[in-house]
Amino acid sequence: MASTTHLATPEDDARHVPGKDSLPLWNESYWFPFYDPRTEIGVVFRAGIHANLGQANLFLFVTQGGTVVHTVVDHRAPLPPIEPGRLSLSGLSIEWERPLERFRLRYGAGSTGFDVIWQASSPAYRYPHPPGMSSDQIPGHIEQGGTVTGTVTIGGTRHAIDAPGHRDHSWGGERDWAKFHRWNYLSGEIEPDFWFNAVRIDLGTETDLRIGGLWDGRELLDLRDIEIKVETADAGTRQTGVTTRLVDERGREHRIVGEEVLVNCPVQFGRTWLKDGITRYRYGDRIGYGILEHGYVEER
Repeated sequence: MASTTHLATPEDDARHVPGKDSLPLWNESYWFPFYDPRTEIGVVFRAGIHANLGQANLFLFVTQGGTVVHTVVDHRAPLPPIEPGRLSLSGLSIEWERPLERFRLRYGAGSTGFDVIWQASSPAYRYPHPPGMSSDQIPGHIEQGGTVTGTVTIGGTRHAIDAPGHRDHSWGGERDWAKFHRWNYLSGEIEPDFWFNAVRIDLGTETDLRIGGLWDGRELLDLRDIEIKVETADAGTRQTGVTTRLVDERGREHRIVGEEVLVNCPVQFGRTWLKDGITRYRYGDRIGYGILEHGYVEER
């Protein structure tokens, strides 16, 4: 549904507590990627919570010059307490300075860290949700584009950054990575007045889910048609680029090309691989940056 204002509420964007009918793998996660082409520094992290299991998970990557220089992957982190306006997990801190608008993101370990402000460049987009369905059964999900300013420290050297960034927030439902047969998630910021998100999930051989939205500088818009063609290498295990055709709810067609995966950030969940590739995108004559995520379950 087209909107010039937030499609999510501040309550949507806060921490959630599973209800009595929630599933065992009820999930909540906060995901922030950003990349500064001037310094060639990127950060990708996901803070995930399996509240019914009493545990959390974190993956976090810092990259520079096309190389991963710092990694944290922890699948058994302690469950973080619910604090007003703050989430703290394994050295990472997310602070809601203004819900749906502005976050402070901090991290530090050894000679690596960051202290940045994520500022929204658009209203928050929320995926359509079946009416009358609890988020305990069907997850809620927010996508939003923004800009990131502050510092990233690598090897003890502090670098000032000014970067396009994205974020998503999921809560409820169930996150069982083993059930994801194959999927691709795309997000990209093409300057502050345009961002896009498109997802294709193959749950086995017969179920093909596609969903997404975009911000055109004036409105948040659902996508009514999504075509994603991912180029891969190494027998389909590594993404190298993507061509996508998106048709928004106004009937306009957007052709966006992921020209190059600049650096890949892989995480393994059992037999499932999740690979977040920081990617340079081209939209007509405009250049932007974002994520081409490639996920799959290893064949036995």
